[in-house]
This record gives sequence, C-alpha cells and structure tokens, in this order.
Amino acid sequence: MGFNLGGWLSQSPLTDDHAKSFLTQKDFKAIAGWGFNSVRLPVDGAWLFEDEGRSHLNKKRLAFLKKVLGWAGDAGLLTILDLHQTPWHSFGKPELENLWKSEEDLTSFCGAWAELAHALKRVKAPLWFDLLNEPTARNPEDWNHVASRLYRVLRMEDPKRVLVIESTFWGSVFRLKDLAEAVQGPNLVYSFHYYQPMLVTHQKAPWWTDGHPYGQEVNYPGPIPGVREYLAGELPPNTRAILEYEGSRVWNREALRESLKPVSDLIRAGNRLYCGEFGVYEKAPRATRLNWTRDAVAVFKELGVGWSYWNYKWLDFGVWPKAGANETAPLDQEMLDILKTGI
Repeated sequence: MGFNLGGWLSQSPLTDDHAKSFLTQKDFKAIAGWGFNSVRLPVDGAWLFEDEGRSHLNKKRLAFLKKVLGWAGDAGLLTILDLHQTPWHSFGKPELENLWKSEEDLTSFCGAWAELAHALKRVKAPLWFDLLNEPTARNPEDWNHVASRLYRVLRMEDPKRVLVIESTFWGSVFRLKDLAEAVQGPNLVYSFHYYQPMLVTHQKAPWWTDGHPYGQEVNYPGPIPGVREYLAGELPPNTRAILEYEGSRVWNREALRESLKPVSDLIRAGNRLYCGEFGVYEKAPRATRLNWTRDAVAVFKELGVGWSYWNYKWLDFGVWPKAGANETAPLDQEMLDILKTGI
C-alpha cells in the first residue's frame, strides 16, 4: 500500500525548480515512517524525454529520476514508475488515439520505453514499470494490441522486471478480463483505477463534465438521490448511462465489494492485481470522503489487492492538501489514519 506522487514530475509545471522543491527525500522517509511500503511515481514523457517527449532521454532529468528512485529504495519503498502522459496518449485527451491508430507512433512509444528500461536496468532500488496511465481506448482490442506489443518489447529488454499493465477505459474494472485474456506472462501485474461510483468520488469536480448535468450532492453510504427525476428528463448519453448504473443501487461497502467482482475473479484465477489510484475529490462532503475511503481500503484488504492512494500532495485529493496559490495546508491526519489502518 502506498501513495501516488502526482503533481511532481507529472501534471505540474515540469520545470527543474518544481522538481527540486515540490518533494524531497524527507517525503519518502515520512511515507515509510507512516507504515506504507510503496509509491507510484507518475512521470510525463515531456519531462523525461527531449523534444516534448518525442526524442531521447534527457540525461539531466534521468539522473534526477535515478536519485529519486534511490530515495525510495533507501526508505524501503517500492517504486511503481508510471508513464503518465506522452505525446501519443493522455488520459485527459481521449481523442488522442495515436497508439492504436498509428503504427509509427506505437513504434516510437515502444522505443521510448525500451530506452528507459535499458537506462534503469541497473538501478538497485525496488522498481516496477507501469506502462501507461489510464488507457482511453473504448474498444479493448485496441489497447490490448498495444499492451501486448509493449510487453514483448520490455520482456526482451528486461526479462525479470515486474510490469504493471492497466486495463483500458481509464483503468476500468470491467475491462480487466479482456486484458488478462489478451496479455499473459511472468512478472505481470494487472492494474485498475477505482473511483466507483463516480457520482460520489467525482462530485463537484470541474473536469468531470459527464457529471455536470446531474450536479447533486451525494452522501456515502447511501443511494444516489433524485435518479428517477433526472432520468425522466433530457440528459447526454454518457450522463444517462452513469445514472442508470450508479443510481440502480444503494452504495455501501457491500456494493463496492460487488463492483470489484472482476478483480476478485482474476485473483481467484491466480493473477496479481493492483489498484493504481483511488480517492474522493476534496469538495465532496467530508464524511463521504472518509466513509468511502475507509470502505475501499477495507475491501482491498479483504481481496488482497495492493494499492496507491491518489494523492500524496495537492491535486484535489492529497493528504497534504493545497492552500492558496502555492502553499500546502496542514496534514489531513484523519484521512491518513484511515489509509494506515482501514478503520
């Protein structure tokens, strides 16, 4: 169990000054001191590679990355290195479909990963590779073709490295079975992101436009309020589909457990599963944030699923929240305690 270090080398200004100041070795020591055993490290291709991510590794930033991996290793933490955004794919731009529509771009992407894997082969700190954050392909075959190619390329470069591959449709649990059937092999972990129900975890989030036509405050545990009235009116197709699914049940720990059945099925079949992200947007009702997180952690523990909470610092979910333009608020000790204990 551990934390995402988002907002540092990804989803940030991507400047050297920010990289040196946002987090330091003390943060890794703190995470380990709290009892966690891993960090997921999102890195944008535009930060690590020259020419906005399209060329070779930036040697100066590669050296900094190796230093960061050393900090984690010295603290006793496993690092899951996540290539978060690239010139050919971004979780925030589903229209960017280059990886499954352009053979040239797929070859470039595989080459970038091969170069990175070669450069990190001799790093002594514990290190896994998370090949791409939240693939957006709506057709599982598109992403599974890319994932299979990546897996083969990296197996040739580094046969023993643990590779983490996320399911498509933004890490959906409902696409895990398709991925597991398409990509198989040793030292492989299937990964998903868990934000169900979105009307709870992403309520009031300005970037989640599918939720805007609904816009009600939702408490957890409990039902999604006003579903019948909204479904009787005009709604965008995506919003309607979300309301029909999420509004059809009362959300509580048992409902979370039921929604994670694809995960438990794969675990029973002998596979390794990992939740790379989960959390509740900071503007949701306080009790809802705590209650949902407590239940999610408890169910992950029941299933034997490793996880990384989104997020460690800032980015609307952090246990170190943002205060003002460029300041950090006090530690959210109550949330931290839930993550540490699950109760």
